[in-house]
Amino acid sequence: MTKPRRAPRWAKTLFATAIALALVFYGAGGYVFADMIRTDALLPQAPTPDHGVWVRSVDELSITLTSAEEREDVIRPGIAGLAWDSGYGQLGEIVATDGLDVTRDFSVRFGGLPPVCTGELTLCDPVDIEGWTFPDDPSSLDVVFEDVIYESPIGEMGAWLVPGGDGSIWAIHAHGWRASRREALRSLPIYRDAGVTSLVIDYRNDPDAPPDPSGLYRFGRTEWEDVEAAVDYAVAHGARRVVLVGYSTGAALHLAYMESSNLTEPVAALVFDSPNADMGSTVRHGASQRKIPGTPLPVPASLARAAMLIADLRFDVSWSEIDYVSRADEIITVPTLVFHGLGDDRVPIEVSRRLQSQAPDLIQLVEVEGAGHVTSWNVAPDLYEKTLEQFLSKALES
Repeated sequence: MTKPRRAPRWAKTLFATAIALALVFYGAGGYVFADMIRTDALLPQAPTPDHGVWVRSVDELSITLTSAEEREDVIRPGIAGLAWDSGYGQLGEIVATDGLDVTRDFSVRFGGLPPVCTGELTLCDPVDIEGWTFPDDPSSLDVVFEDVIYESPIGEMGAWLVPGGDGSIWAIHAHGWRASRREALRSLPIYRDAGVTSLVIDYRNDPDAPPDPSGLYRFGRTEWEDVEAAVDYAVAHGARRVVLVGYSTGAALHLAYMESSNLTEPVAALVFDSPNADMGSTVRHGASQRKIPGTPLPVPASLARAAMLIADLRFDVSWSEIDYVSRADEIITVPTLVFHGLGDDRVPIEVSRRLQSQAPDLIQLVEVEGAGHVTSWNVAPDLYEKTLEQFLSKALES
């Protein structure tokens, strides 16, 4: 009987070395990327300007912007806000392009004209392009509002109250990750004109709100209690029906509320814009756009999965729990309108497509060509407003 041949020693050594390298790569690399997940996704941070754009020339009707490298926000079509230290304006359609110089329609909302850079870019004051489009608070749209406080289980939360109609129908607006109440400004007149009172809320971990006990974003796992408190406030002040409006991660908060609360009876409809309804998909999508530090190599999907597993063990993320898409057929029980830009580079359009497929009879998905993250209104305001008006009229008809 022939004895089985043993693998040569060099093969065993090579195999052992490969296993060791894999353990180092996925163990150490996953640990490093888990820290990046904590920093980039889980740690609360206030909204910060995304500088890197300068003004080459400007007058009352047009502006020429430039940047050190091509930027999507400079060339994205539609309406956008432009902020600088002493003023605020709005960008309109693109008039001309010349390399990295882009000329667009322009109007000033307040303050003087923005500073012009005539020399080295890094020596000049930058401006900030933002999708929120309007400055400060609802008064910038000539919308009457009141600052109010509602009481959540962890303390007092601020909100804007915008009256509409007879006060029997309220919309609770929840902004996205590292955003602010200003994210709701673009749509507030639509709700007011539809006879809906709006409550635009802060929630835990916002700059002027109490922190979550964990010190981290929980993507709905705890924040849903703040939504419940806001709905309680609305009902206590006359609301008989409620529309939950969520921008990006705000949608996750509302979905968690619909799943976890025993007080969802007043909810008549949901409206989401670029819903971050599966944070795991968002993290994997972001990882696919990054490089391994110090190399030109993209982050492999297997390393992203390892990092997410390690992050779950270290920071109690619970990716499955904040994947609301997988349970949407059970969570979504009322008419739902979803806007999502086909150019969204943060939350992939596939998230909303999967969401819609889970409850096709209840979810209307509007895909907007050329729109980025939470910028469907900016690119197609007429479509956005008409669709929302029709949806509210049908969903809220007595």
